[in-house]
Amino acid sequence: MLIAVIGIDGAGKTSQAHDLAGWLRAWDWPVRYVPNQTLLPVRRALDRIAVEDGLRDHTELLDADTMRLLAAGARLAQLHDALSDPAPVTVVDRYTYCQYAAARVLGAGNEDVLRRLNRELPTPGLVLYLDIEPEEARRRIKLRGVDDESLEFLEGFRDAYRSLPEYGGFTHIDANGGFDDVQARLREAVRAALAD
Repeated sequence: MLIAVIGIDGAGKTSQAHDLAGWLRAWDWPVRYVPNQTLLPVRRALDRIAVEDGLRDHTELLDADTMRLLAAGARLAQLHDALSDPAPVTVVDRYTYCQYAAARVLGAGNEDVLRRLNRELPTPGLVLYLDIEPEEARRRIKLRGVDDESLEFLEGFRDAYRSLPEYGGFTHIDANGGFDDVQARLREAVRAALAD
């Protein structure tokens, strides 16, 4: 079974997906965990090129559509490699739906291209959508101190997820509570799916 953990920034995707995979391993399930690989090395290289050209950073060098396609291509390669020899259970931190929602909220015109690019990837057996209030997501983002997102962006991102045609098939997990409470809800959803 392929299990995808998705949601807006600050929902807790990475921590929850990682712990979910560890819990499954503790129950002797052969599990593959696929973390989210960022484009950090590519962005740093593009930032250097931008500075050489007298620009601030990669956002002034390449448009959002191009960056989204670069990220999607890198993620496709990572997922293709990870899923080419699947374990009985594979837990993925983020999936294609995150790209589609991001394209919608950013107003990028490349969702169709992203969907066509990703069409080789399997449809997850379980999509765990961490549903969080944007205010709580913003509070968590500020606490981690790595980046920041506006409340308006987070509200738009949530709306973008809700507008996806696949949204009705997601398993909704209330992600507003404490870490352990959210993890318990995830585990219950996975128990039910694996029992089928």
